[in-house]
Amino acid sequence: MNNISRVAVLTVLVLGAAVLAGCSPKFSAETIHGIAQEVSGLPADDAIDAIMEKLHERYPGQFRKELKWHFNYAGGTLGQMAILYASLNEYVLIFGTPIGSEGFSGRYPAMDVYDCMFAGEMWTYTEGQTEKTVYVPGDMAVLERGVAKGYSMAPGTWMLEYTQGATALSLRTGLFAPNSVLNDWQTLWGVFTDYAGLVLGSFFQ
Repeated sequence: MNNISRVAVLTVLVLGAAVLAGCSPKFSAETIHGIAQEVSGLPADDAIDAIMEKLHERYPGQFRKELKWHFNYAGGTLGQMAILYASLNEYVLIFGTPIGSEGFSGRYPAMDVYDCMFAGEMWTYTEGQTEKTVYVPGDMAVLERGVAKGYSMAPGTWMLEYTQGATALSLRTGLFAPNSVLNDWQTLWGVFTDYAGLVLGSFFQ
């Protein structure tokens, strides 16, 4: 079985499990936003360390202890992310870029995305919007299911992202771009195995 077949089979299994599962959320956008607000204004490295500490204090045993960074290329936007928690209906990750980037948010029919800013600045717009919306540290940008945005991140922009809904359905936009556009199997495999491992681990928490 080649790499494409393996990814296809694993994706079908994850999507099938997502349809069958009836999981209740463990977290809330308000709680995740509150943590991002508490660390806003700190240098990025210090803010990330503080986020990890606060998550472990408030949710013992729920979040991974180490940061595992991956490039993330979706909708033409290149950044990097560290997935902290993933299940069939939620994920929490840190996302950002030290040099800035711009692209398309993606359109997700079955999940809501909450980007909680703690460093830098992000600009967004929706179809028909003629003036940009600006988000700064302490703000939360909400991408509701079925909605798409154009967005731009200034250098040094970082956010704590929380998503609730059928998260496996986002793999088509967020996961396959590394290979289909960049031919980067290493990133594709790294992100998929990381996500899948955390999802499986969530069943035992």
